[in-house]
Amino acid sequence: MYSNSSKIAKVVDAWNELYPDIALDCGDTDDIAVKMQAEQEAGNVVGDVWYQSSGHILYGLFVPNQWIWSYVPPGVVEPELTPEQPFAIARHSIDVWGYNNEVDAACPFTNWWELTEPKFTGKVYMEDPMTNVSDMAKWATVVQHADEMATAYKDLYGVDWTTDPAAAPDAFGQTVDNAGWLFLKKLAQNQPGIEPGGDEVDAAYATLGMDPTVEPGVGWTGWDSVEATADGEIAMAPCLDVKPVFGLEKTTYLGIAAFAPHPNAAKLFINFTLTTEKGQKPWMKVGVYSAQPSRPVPEGALPFEEMHAGTWATDPVFGWEWAAKVRDFWAISLLSAP
Repeated sequence: MYSNSSKIAKVVDAWNELYPDIALDCGDTDDIAVKMQAEQEAGNVVGDVWYQSSGHILYGLFVPNQWIWSYVPPGVVEPELTPEQPFAIARHSIDVWGYNNEVDAACPFTNWWELTEPKFTGKVYMEDPMTNVSDMAKWATVVQHADEMATAYKDLYGVDWTTDPAAAPDAFGQTVDNAGWLFLKKLAQNQPGIEPGGDEVDAAYATLGMDPTVEPGVGWTGWDSVEATADGEIAMAPCLDVKPVFGLEKTTYLGIAAFAPHPNAAKLFINFTLTTEKGQKPWMKVGVYSAQPSRPVPEGALPFEEMHAGTWATDPVFGWEWAAKVRDFWAISLLSAP
């Protein structure tokens, strides 16, 4: 079973209690899509289960090539599933802008466009979108919601986004077709702090004991980083009252590899994940939601409907179509910075 979460190890004991005769071979696996694609192309399938996000690759590459099968256990109800997008959803995780709540009494901005201004130059921390196609697919969501970005721009500045000097073609002839592209361009050109991983992102702005006279900035991070704050490890709090939305929903999917060597065991694992509390418990924290309405939200979390209304769900098909364009656009925006 291929998962890209280190928490997968926490379900092994619960699995062994239910199915002591079926060994669960799992671990935190990098480059799952690359690995599973290579297995399919070589005709030597080893992994049975896809258990990760990267829905843009799932629906954009694996489904058209018939490298993966969908399976939803009987009795499991996930209203989001459609004939076009039938793969079982393990959970939704929310990415947000986080701030240092030791230094700032509240989020230091109210509108995403402020993050492109000089006061945040070099102080917006994120993982490098150039090295992670999944991040590129997520940022494509901003382009998909260009109308909302345009409204947020006018709310802040009182004029249309088309009046922004950065909306003009750059030195490379790259054009800005809507407010989503403009935001990405201006963010890239505002010298964001690029970090190698999520822990480093949080450390950049939310380390305990930072100088209170210096604005530490903000970071693009998982909402579940609040758990580390509760444990006294960092000082991260989410910006939940910002325009146009407070976060993006990313989705973790379950599927069975075509020609999986253990398809029935794979079905058992998907059933275990979706229908047992212990199968989901390691991930069910603030900022993470089940796709099944019957399951309660974690203690202290917003109700699912309220969360859904305040976020944008990443669209796997749109992400597949636009991720490469976003990568190229981001790279040129970096090069054309004033």
